[in-house]
Amino acid sequence: MRALHIRRPGWWFLIAAVLAVGAFMLASGVGRGEEPGARVLVAARAIPAGEVIGGGARGLLALASVPMGAVLPGMLVEAAEAAGRRTVAPLAAGEPITQAALGGTPGLGPEPLMVGERAVAVPLRALGAAAGAPAPGARVDVLASDGEGLAGRTRVVVSGAEVLAIMRDDPSRGDGSGDALLLRVTAAQALEVTRALDFAREVRVVSRPASEP
Repeated sequence: MRALHIRRPGWWFLIAAVLAVGAFMLASGVGRGEEPGARVLVAARAIPAGEVIGGGARGLLALASVPMGAVLPGMLVEAAEAAGRRTVAPLAAGEPITQAALGGTPGLGPEPLMVGERAVAVPLRALGAAAGAPAPGARVDVLASDGEGLAGRTRVVVSGAEVLAIMRDDPSRGDGSGDALLLRVTAAQALEVTRALDFAREVRVVSRPASEP
């Protein structure tokens, strides 16, 4: 008997090729419409509440890749956004760093005073006429000068104090002499600032750059 040979039409090979290409694309993820990724800031280890994140934030923060759709409002994407700020809630390792975890968006209100902290007022005129008032959340140094001429000396009373608020005097007075900066300091620093305001020849407030912890 003769062997039976079945001849397949040429279009069958075309369909087989198309199916093979489709299987390859499905396996490799091509054409799935996957979202592009994004990177967000997360805790590299467990961070307790009340910890200040330094300028370098080494060992505290890391960047993690997430789907673009998983990035929610308030999530931080750069370490510079967290530098110098204090956590107000504990963070687990791998947890995204948010504005809420750092006391809210800068400028929308200070976090409450913690145990051992004090709020002390320094006259706004200590900034000098040429300097603009720093925004709440900014950091400043308080300097005090004593003596006259070559015998005079200047010392740092407080370094890196956080501005909590700008207190404005009664507008009817018109001279702004009662305007003041409200600063967050330790209890010991509050005594030093008060002593300087009472006895130093001059007290000055110097603004610090936001990038400097």
